[in-house]
Amino acid sequence: MTPVFGQLLVGGKLAAHVGQVQFESESFKNHYDPGYNFGGNIGAAITFPVQQPFSLHAELLFASKGKTVTIPTESLKNSAQYYYIEMPLMMRMEIWPEQLMYLGIGPNLSYWMGGSGKVDDLESSASSNSYHVHFGDDGKDTDLQVTNPNRLQLGLVFGLGKLFKLQKDRRLSLEARYEMGHSFFGTEDGAYLENMDFSDNLASKHRLLSLNLGYYW
Repeated sequence: MTPVFGQLLVGGKLAAHVGQVQFESESFKNHYDPGYNFGGNIGAAITFPVQQPFSLHAELLFASKGKTVTIPTESLKNSAQYYYIEMPLMMRMEIWPEQLMYLGIGPNLSYWMGGSGKVDDLESSASSNSYHVHFGDDGKDTDLQVTNPNRLQLGLVFGLGKLFKLQKDRRLSLEARYEMGHSFFGTEDGAYLENMDFSDNLASKHRLLSLNLGYYW
């Protein structure tokens, strides 16, 4: 194990990502048109040396993930940002020690905290209904009431990154990641916006591509 990969590293990180939600049911794929969204995360990170050529990397993050879905048959567009507390846990393997490059893979555990969004009527530019996510069926008629949420969600993360040596044993990391969500947000009829009689299909999950920057000491 190279000296850099053999060290305990503690620091902070941030990321920007682009992604979309994915429906698995063929009937849903024909009915809904997901769009791309931007988001990001910020938090703390730590890397433990294990055994050559492996290390264990863990993070605790606040994340914002977007969701945009157009429903052509209803001329509606639902755009939202969901907020999470996340804990990725990745096993890293150095693949090019001379260049301090590594591969990583591991689970990402996410807790859905809430969110906000709006539903636009595509046939009327003046018609837009904003909402906040409310877990339960006792919210306001302007809330998106999520009656059967899957708040604890699991995903799988793949990464390819590089460490850079800085002064005084500081380290900078740059990593590209792909995240596959494995948990649905909820059920097909699990969310309802009463003031416009809109039902949000939550039987979908995230797919994200991100660029991650870390600073360690």
